[in-house]
Amino acid sequence: MNPLTARELSLAYGSQPILKQLSLELRSGEVLVLLGPNGAGKTTLLRTLCGQLQPDAGVVLIGQQELRNFSTRALAKNIALMPQQENREAHLTVLDVVSLGRTPHVGWWMPLSQKDREIVMQSLEATGLSELADRRITELSGGEWRRMILARALTQMAPILLLDEPTAGLDLKYQLEVLSRVKRMSRQCKLTVVLTLHDLNQASIFGDRLAMLCSGEILVVGSPREVLQPKLIEQAFGVPVSVMDHPIHGTPFVVPRYEA
Repeated sequence: MNPLTARELSLAYGSQPILKQLSLELRSGEVLVLLGPNGAGKTTLLRTLCGQLQPDAGVVLIGQQELRNFSTRALAKNIALMPQQENREAHLTVLDVVSLGRTPHVGWWMPLSQKDREIVMQSLEATGLSELADRRITELSGGEWRRMILARALTQMAPILLLDEPTAGLDLKYQLEVLSRVKRMSRQCKLTVVLTLHDLNQASIFGDRLAMLCSGEILVVGSPREVLQPKLIEQAFGVPVSVMDHPIHGTPFVVPRYEA
C-alpha cells in the first residue's frame, strides 16, 4: 500500500493553473526528489500533499483515507512539513521551536516527557544545533534557521516527511550532512520522504526516484538515470546539458553546456 497518493490534482491561483491533473504515488523507505524550474509547481504540490492547500480537483490519500478527513492533529502525526519560509520575529529560543515538533503527540499545554525531551535533543544534535539550543531565533543566520526548521520536522516523528528546499542557505558541509541523514532515516525508519532540490547532481546521488515538473505537470518520474536525460532536462529548464557517469558514485552527472 502506498502511504501517500495524489490522484489527478488540479489547482489554480485565480485564473493561473499551477497543478494540472497531477498524479503521484509515494513509497515507504524512499526519498523522492521533486525537480523543475522556478514556478513549476513544486512548493504548491508539497503544500497540497500536506493539506495546507486544497486542490480544485483530485484527492490526496494516506492509505485509503482522504487527507481532508483527517483532523489537524491526526494529520500532523502522519505528515511533517519543512516549509521554505516562516515568521522570524517570534520571541522564542531554538529549543522552544524544535520542541513544538512534539505538539501533535502531547498537545499544546502538556509538559514534555523524558522521551519527548530525548527526541528533541536527538534532533538538535542531528542538525548541529545542540550548542545553539538557548539562542533566540531572531539571532540565527539563514542556514541556522533552515536547520532549526528541519530539526522541528524531525522531532515530529511523522512517517511522511515533506522538505521544501532543505539545503537552501546551507554551506556544502551541512547540505551533504542533511541529505545523508534524511536518506539514512528514510531507509532505517521506513519514512516516506519528498523533498525539492535545485541541484540536479545532489538529487541524482540522494534520490531513490526523481519527479521532473514542468508547468504544473509531471514530465517524467523514475530512477535518476531514467529522469536525468539531456532532452528531458533541456525541455524542463531550457538549458542544453551533457550527462555522464559520476566518477565516484556512478550516478548520472549533469554538466550544463554553455560558453563562459
